[in-house]
Amino acid sequence: MAGAEGSLTARSGWWLRLALGIVLLLGIQQRLRSLDQSALFIDEGESSLNALSILANGYPAERYLGLPMFENTLTEPWPESEEYEFRDTSYSSRGMAIYHGWLPLYAIALSQYLHGVRPDERTDPPRVQHDDEEIRRRIRAARLPAVAFGALFLLVTFLTGRMLYGVDAGLAALLFAAFAPKCIWLAQQARYYSAGLALSMLAVYAAWRFHRHGRWRDALAAGAAFVLLFHTSSLAFAIALVPCVLLLPGVLGAPRGRAKLALGALVVTLGIVPWMLWTGYLEHGGRIPMARSSLAFPADYLVYLGGRTGRVLLGVLIVLAFGGVWLARRRLPQRLAAVVGGAGLPVLFAVVWILSAYFGFQVLVPAASCSMARLSHVLIAGPILLGSLGIALLARVVLPGHATLLSAAAAVTMLAASGGQPQQANPYETRAVFELVEHLRGRELEGDTRIYALPYQHFCLTYYTGLPVQSIAPVRREFLDNTPGEVLILETVHRLPPPQWEGVQRRAREHGVALADDEAREWVPLLHRRMIRAEVEPLVRELAPALGPEPEWVGPVVADLRLEAEESGRGRIDFGHDNPAMFAGRPPMTIADFWPAFFYRFVAPERRTGAHLNYAARMRSARALLLPSSWIVLTCPARPDVP
Repeated sequence: MAGAEGSLTARSGWWLRLALGIVLLLGIQQRLRSLDQSALFIDEGESSLNALSILANGYPAERYLGLPMFENTLTEPWPESEEYEFRDTSYSSRGMAIYHGWLPLYAIALSQYLHGVRPDERTDPPRVQHDDEEIRRRIRAARLPAVAFGALFLLVTFLTGRMLYGVDAGLAALLFAAFAPKCIWLAQQARYYSAGLALSMLAVYAAWRFHRHGRWRDALAAGAAFVLLFHTSSLAFAIALVPCVLLLPGVLGAPRGRAKLALGALVVTLGIVPWMLWTGYLEHGGRIPMARSSLAFPADYLVYLGGRTGRVLLGVLIVLAFGGVWLARRRLPQRLAAVVGGAGLPVLFAVVWILSAYFGFQVLVPAASCSMARLSHVLIAGPILLGSLGIALLARVVLPGHATLLSAAAAVTMLAASGGQPQQANPYETRAVFELVEHLRGRELEGDTRIYALPYQHFCLTYYTGLPVQSIAPVRREFLDNTPGEVLILETVHRLPPPQWEGVQRRAREHGVALADDEAREWVPLLHRRMIRAEVEPLVRELAPALGPEPEWVGPVVADLRLEAEESGRGRIDFGHDNPAMFAGRPPMTIADFWPAFFYRFVAPERRTGAHLNYAARMRSARALLLPSSWIVLTCPARPDVP
């Protein structure tokens, strides 16, 4: 479509420029809201420590505070290590991170530096090094780069939509990107997700500019954009290359098109291959189980569509209808033929990008990362473009003189009708984290105390406190049994899911006690802690705090609620619906059951769970503290009998 890129000044006037500015500002404001009010989740903690290792070493290294980083499913034995049974395959033999792209990590490191956040140093004895205000600043520093990449995503999404089909498509795409809850959520996480979205769209935009204009500088820009994308997410890089193949005829048809394409390819090669050789990236391929080796075709490849069947079928029908109209465009009136004809390649490009993201993710991703939530991260850009193209096309057919205004109104209407709200962080987890940090702040630890945590919070706790907190998952059972010094183990997850207040009310009634609705709700956290206490008490030497006076009915109700939780399966999640490569065919499990199933998935989990858990023996001598959050601190005393 000649001239589709357009000029805002010539075509739209000041009001559109003002509208674009307002949407951009509102989109950024949405992403900045409450940025430091929720705790980091485990993957964010990993990225934050990777970034601090950049400040310490100049590159994302495998160690922080002297501890090896453990962030992935355990698959590779480490016979040379006395403490660890496994090494982490996220790092090369040269001690460099190779599982994730470096660009987002360097962005986080820059933000940390500007916020005054520096790598911690070990203290003797170990102690918490940061107060709550500093912790909030550390969280904000880690997440702000995602907001910056989110702003870039908004801008480039508008430019790409305009490049593909015009200002009307660009504005609709911008509105979807600015206010779609998923886009807002991704731009508030200290991960590569926001950067991956932004640079995927930037690479696509640069490829279309090269296709449209065919200049030497466009070849350089496209090559550079794909280099940046690779160093953000190699998976997103591979996915974005596929639809760009559709643009090759236009590129090769330009004067000296082959030479310009070769220049772009040379930029990509020089921007990627030396880094691969330097870091040891190429050794990575055979070390990690891939999802495709575990997924059953076609059933597991279609898991994502569960619950989305209606939307998918509607989208397929609309695309097929457009295809039929496009094939018959020569029979249409000239004005309609021009509207439909100009959308042909853009629509095909968006559809191929969606298919490439959907199937490419599952074919190319490691099994541990084959989460349907992560699939949605790489899938979201294509539907945004496809939806904006469809809206703009209909607007030009219905109201050609005011297509931009109608496209914007339609996009706003669709966003309002979807009723989606930005994903909210779990306030319970944030309270529990700060409660645990406060407890650690008040502890007097010995110089040789080793601190371990379940692999949900070990990175985050290290980042918050400056304490060397290690994952318990890769540690040898023999090492824990024979360590002479004090061992602190932090169970940062519920051993049992909390009961529902209706269940509390019903069970109390069965034991002759009538609880009003509000009373039943008030009893839930108290009974939940009592349930967990009953689980833990037989496993440890001592459990605090001691039980205080309680009504006679509490004990029988707790026993009933424990039995009900076991028999009903309530609180158990079918993780196969999120990661079929790891959990297809497995029964639902609690969050407490998840970490052994995930981290030991390929190394005989049945030999490392339950009574065979690596810290089960050391736990029997422990003093356990049940925190108000229901998280547990296990203090395993020093063993002077061990040399």
